[in-house]
Amino acid sequence: MNGELTMREQLEDLVPIVDELIDVMNTARKAFLHQRAQLLVQLNNQQDPLCRKIDSAIYKITGQMSEKHGDIKEPYLRIHSILTHLRLITETTCRLEETLQKQIKDGILFSDKAVSQVSHLFDRHTEILSCLTDVIHNGGKDIRQSALDACKDLAHSCLQFATDHETRLVEGLCFPQAAPLFLAILDQMQTIVHHEREVANLLGNNF
Repeated sequence: MNGELTMREQLEDLVPIVDELIDVMNTARKAFLHQRAQLLVQLNNQQDPLCRKIDSAIYKITGQMSEKHGDIKEPYLRIHSILTHLRLITETTCRLEETLQKQIKDGILFSDKAVSQVSHLFDRHTEILSCLTDVIHNGGKDIRQSALDACKDLAHSCLQFATDHETRLVEGLCFPQAAPLFLAILDQMQTIVHHEREVANLLGNNF
């Protein structure tokens, strides 16, 4: 093996990255619920080292892939793809931070319903990421399917919440200036769940 980690060991190395993503998601949720700019500073401080950690892992696996050929190379390609999706989740959370920064800076309030819906989406993302760590640790079609089902439900919720928001606007129950920020958050949540679903699909193959 020349000191090279096995595929199972490399897969397990993804767990700390996903755990840090969960921490990032929880900080973003708290910043949104409590409308505290200081929590956004904390969020930024969490994101930068996480990005560097993912980039380092991508660099490492890219070097290993260059020495592989045929079917032997395929698991390395999948781990590379998983890391890329985790990197994109982190980048999207950075854009989410920018949206929250504008909301907090400008003092733009969301309706109670909108706050509840965004909080629900944050919670579901945390559940999905936790489910992905279970898939890495334990494997199994049932756990993976639970992650895929949760991704499907979250994506549907984003669309439903956008429709609900339009109704609230028409009924005068939402602040018009909150609309672009709320919809931006939903769009970013949709992007995140797309990459979570791709990770779940990639983990579904046997390593």
